[in-house]
Amino acid sequence: MEDERQSVHIAVLAGGVASAYVACETVKKYGKENTRLIFIDTFSKSAEGPVYEANSRFMKDVAEYIGLPLIEINDAENDSINIEFSNEDESNSALRYEVEVKLKQLLAYLEEVRENEKLEPILYFGSVPEEMYRNKKICLESIEKDFGNVSDLQLFFEVAPSKAIETHYPLVEAKNKDLDVKDIIQNEWRIELPRSERKRVYIAMFSGGAGSAYVAYYMVQAFGKENCKLFFTNTLWEDEDNLRFMDEVAEYIGLEITEILDGRTPEEVFYDYKFLGNSRLAKCSEELKVRQTLIFLEELRDNEKLEPVLYFGIAPHEKHRRDDSHVRRKSSLVREDSPDANIRKAAGIRSFYEHFPIEPIESRFPLVETLRADLDAKGIIQFEWGIKLPRMYTAAVEKAEKENDPIAKKLVKKGINGFSHANCGGRCVRGGFQHYATLYSIWPDQYKEQEEMEERFRKHFEKNVSILKKNGGAYTLKQFREEMERDGVEKYLFTPDETIPCVCSFS
Repeated sequence: MEDERQSVHIAVLAGGVASAYVACETVKKYGKENTRLIFIDTFSKSAEGPVYEANSRFMKDVAEYIGLPLIEINDAENDSINIEFSNEDESNSALRYEVEVKLKQLLAYLEEVRENEKLEPILYFGSVPEEMYRNKKICLESIEKDFGNVSDLQLFFEVAPSKAIETHYPLVEAKNKDLDVKDIIQNEWRIELPRSERKRVYIAMFSGGAGSAYVAYYMVQAFGKENCKLFFTNTLWEDEDNLRFMDEVAEYIGLEITEILDGRTPEEVFYDYKFLGNSRLAKCSEELKVRQTLIFLEELRDNEKLEPVLYFGIAPHEKHRRDDSHVRRKSSLVREDSPDANIRKAAGIRSFYEHFPIEPIESRFPLVETLRADLDAKGIIQFEWGIKLPRMYTAAVEKAEKENDPIAKKLVKKGINGFSHANCGGRCVRGGFQHYATLYSIWPDQYKEQEEMEERFRKHFEKNVSILKKNGGAYTLKQFREEMERDGVEKYLFTPDETIPCVCSFS
């Protein structure tokens, strides 16, 4: 008969508030001399955003408060243990692959405890009943929600070890759905919560694009209206039909638009900086969009104690993309070296919001990372929601039909129904030759406004500068118009611009 062994009670810390609370309660019940704290960091490296980086510091603060050393399961030699439980294919695994790898490392440690210390480990997890999420006592995206449910963890520790290991789930077993773990940790323990455990607010970056409109709808369906915002930074150059479209989308989704204004137009920003925006650098986007967004996000953190998560409507640019990208791992989809200009821009946006705010902010791109690759956002908005797209998307079609315009007809025949994005009323300074040739062909009055704006700036500052560049030098909109009038516009209409649009075009 096997000798009775003394038990050692091990609280498995996953990085969040629930396991922190369970660890403290385990120590209270069994004493420090019979309890150990083990931290399994499964998220900080593999998460799609930077939200989880602070959890390691949080766990150290918790261990210091409890008064026990923190044992960390890392990527050392323990990973060599070979346990056949499931495979690396996430779709067939009961547990997330990264979690399973760490649990195998934990098993190696537990076997050493049994073999060398002659102790019988009993594990305690911070699993939470669903009622606590519904009651908002735990963040909807708490780091521990994806760690593994009770049945999967139980099965793992029954099947994987040489001898089954007893596991407990105190918060689930207690059925105390009203327990406010976050309040206890913040106000009684005086420990600051990591960002992953703060209440999230999901923000759709929204200014009239079809992609961002659909992403806003998707976001609200996933997280509920009470946790979401439609965010619009107004440049004061927006086409009036964009505003109509935005209002109708907001009404359909059931959210009011949070509108932020700097108060200046792009032209006023150019004068303030004595620099004319162009296809390479656009201070208007930095000042009127990005800066205002950062101010708003930091105020959410400081004043409302919310952790923002940004949603962008970027989609893969090539229409022929019909692959299995939507089932591959998220971390492989937004890459700086992608051949797709939009995907490279997404990588740049993600990098920006990871490095420029006071604390990194997570950004998500569902049309690239989550939703099926062939999703037709424009079709859904028009034919399912019954909302007419902004006229900037259909300007060529309207001109062809209403005015029987031959150039507009050629654009439509080539599949160019309007502008590639719906920002700044067609006057985007990041546009290239195709963009301005299209503007000249479809909306000559707006082209004239931009040409006159450029001439005013050149005369005021006595600088030979321009929005467009040719042969490495300035090439004004006046020169471009005169060339199109002399040689024809068509040679520029059907050659895509090489420039990558500014952040505005993805809002």
